Amino acid sequence: MRVLAGIICLFIGPINLFPQKCVDFLIYDGLEKVLKYSIDTTSNWYILTQPYSGELRYIISGEETATFKEVTPIVFSPDGTRWAFAGRDNTSWHIVTSDTSFPVFAEKIIELGFSNNSEIFYYLIRNGMETKINFNGQNIDILNFYGKVFISYNGRKVAFVLQKGRSQSLVIPNEFISEDFDQVAPLGFWNDENFIYAGRRGHFWQIYKNSEPLAEQFVELIDMKINREGSSAVFLIRRNAYDELAVLYSDKYSEPIFTKSYHSVSNLCLHPSEPLFAFTATKDIDRFIVYGGAEYPLGQFEAMPFFTHDGSELFYCFCHIECYFYVNGKRFTLPGGVKCLSQIARKPNTSTIAYTNSTHLVMLNYFSKVQFSGIMVDETSPVIFNYRTQRYEALGRIGNKIYLLTCKP
Repeated sequence: MRVLAGIICLFIGPINLFPQKCVDFLIYDGLEKVLKYSIDTTSNWYILTQPYSGELRYIISGEETATFKEVTPIVFSPDGTRWAFAGRDNTSWHIVTSDTSFPVFAEKIIELGFSNNSEIFYYLIRNGMETKINFNGQNIDILNFYGKVFISYNGRKVAFVLQKGRSQSLVIPNEFISEDFDQVAPLGFWNDENFIYAGRRGHFWQIYKNSEPLAEQFVELIDMKINREGSSAVFLIRRNAYDELAVLYSDKYSEPIFTKSYHSVSNLCLHPSEPLFAFTATKDIDRFIVYGGAEYPLGQFEAMPFFTHDGSELFYCFCHIECYFYVNGKRFTLPGGVKCLSQIARKPNTSTIAYTNSTHLVMLNYFSKVQFSGIMVDETSPVIFNYRTQRYEALGRIGNKIYLLTCKP
């Protein structure tokens, strides 16, 4: 589950310390060399350390793993309760999860992940030309595997693309194989466990649900997203030159919903549960945020829209002499020195946002223009809003010591 996404603000001004709002915790004492650290949008944090030369270890939300010669990036389940990575020792690869650890015979680890309901863990390994998918107690051997794996919400079905020569097809084992296309762009399972994807033949794309075409052909697929439950999907497409738009598919509507046409469209975001979406559009020299049929002018300036983790608010930020923060169409002027550059976090229904600069986690009340911060560190990670603890969180490093930086609105 993704908690806040972002734009950000970099503040170039004095930062006041308010310990009653911002409290920091030492979470790693620096006994081993720190190579990497981050906090995930599921609220889990991890640190990759080097106990000694040629050895690597993860520390995941306080839990230490064994050491390995090589590790893959760690992945977390959507609900944040589980994690997994692969580690290679002197003889073999091991799959390590929050529940277990076991060796696998593999030349390469391709992918690890969880179903959207977080209950099913899957992994892909490759030996020579053969790829093996293990999910829900099943092993599927594949030749000509291409791209990545898609698992249905409850983990009962799997889909992937096969490439044979210059043609590609979408496959759900023992159930469905599409016609051959020049290119397949897989999106995800619908809630009826059919699969949504786009296929291209020659110069023309079309969107499909298994073998059923859902709309007219178009010439370019720009972007696409589907929500976790598979009840809404949206595509940014180009029909002709200077004729770009969004198309929404939802259980709530019997027909696809098409937006107005623009010269260009980009920066698509989709509501986590409702058939709502937003994107950036241009017409001539003017830019807009398009949301719910409304156009919010940006002039000639850039902005990226985002939904809060619960979908209750749409927010974005852009600058023209001053910088402005918008929440559900309401504009607030940010203090001087704030620039919309990178990632921010937001707790819905408050007058606060949070961001990190090179030395602090900063929470800003954009009504009062008051800032809150804790200790100064050498460097910081991007910030999240942790909906479980109801506070803004980031990691900060001082030498090899890692701190959990927090501010509570």
